[in-house]
Amino acid sequence: MKVNKKWIIAASIAGALVFGIVIVVTVMQLAPSPGDAVEQFANAVDKKQPEELKEIIKPDDQKAPVNDASLTALINYLNENNNSYKVIKDSLDEQVEDKDFSATGQQISLIEDGKKWGIFPDYKLQVQTASIKVTGQNDGDAVDVSIGKLSGLKKQKDEDIYGPLLPGSYDVLMTVKNDLGTFMEEKKTEAWGNKQVTVVIDSHKLAREDKDVQKELLAAVDVFNKDMSVFQTSGFDISTLTNVTDEVKEDTSFVQDDFELIKDYVDEMHSQYLGAVVNLDDLNVDSFDKKWSAEVSALVSYNSKLRYREEKTFEDLSYQSVREYSLQYDPKAKKWLIADLMEREAIGSEDEDWDNKKELKVENPPVLKWSRNDESINL
Repeated sequence: MKVNKKWIIAASIAGALVFGIVIVVTVMQLAPSPGDAVEQFANAVDKKQPEELKEIIKPDDQKAPVNDASLTALINYLNENNNSYKVIKDSLDEQVEDKDFSATGQQISLIEDGKKWGIFPDYKLQVQTASIKVTGQNDGDAVDVSIGKLSGLKKQKDEDIYGPLLPGSYDVLMTVKNDLGTFMEEKKTEAWGNKQVTVVIDSHKLAREDKDVQKELLAAVDVFNKDMSVFQTSGFDISTLTNVTDEVKEDTSFVQDDFELIKDYVDEMHSQYLGAVVNLDDLNVDSFDKKWSAEVSALVSYNSKLRYREEKTFEDLSYQSVREYSLQYDPKAKKWLIADLMEREAIGSEDEDWDNKKELKVENPPVLKWSRNDESINL
């Protein structure tokens, strides 16, 4: 059978055309469309799949990390803030409808970013990056900051500004070191809507609420209260006040001189510190010029009695008072010192109105004694 060569050529051309059409259709179907990028974004957010965003997210600052941690922060924010999410989706849909693929004023914009396969426009979501500024630290505070699970994020120059990073919801962990110790605080921070967001460290609050600092302050108060019994029954020897500032010692030195003038009329003195109740709601910790100070009040109780010379009975001088202590921290001695004291007579029930309080108990409180005939302190 003789084959017509013209027919063979025509058939080959037709087959090539069909194959070419199939290729073109297939490529056209695989070509990216702006609507695909928007749909991929919405699915990733709704299904919380950060890996689906890695190829389509483009930060306006290329230094911003685009990884699971930063994309998770972005997704979490949008899931937690439905109004913001709706605004972004509406804006992206409007860009698709208007075929306007340039950056908008929104946090996320649909842009045309080069060519795919060198032929078709490629579409990305450009995000406006942000930075986090940490403020509020005192002179003498050394601050270390970590943001979520982002690693290698450095602060900018000499300022405590961290970024750039993708917008989103981040857990900012701040570690503060100073003379009082090491404190940690974590704050959930929404980096959205502004180029820079601020996180404030309150070192005073961290110190005030720290259990170790409270314990040290209460120990200083307790030592002073005990020393007051020793002070009285030593003939008011200023050296028995073991945790007061030099200024307090200077201001109190006259008491011993005054006692020397009247001690010949006194036969015996007793003092017994029974304990105290500290008002923790009244506790305050502050710093100025790298010096730490604190204030706290307490209801204190003492048994006290005195016998005058040639008298057979003791006069009961037992009392309760509300003491307002001012303390200073000595960084060299690493302890709190009493810097000032205000005292007023108590009715004994003041602590009933205190919601947050701590009792300083004294087990088997000793009775300290001073005697004119034996001026040493006796138990």
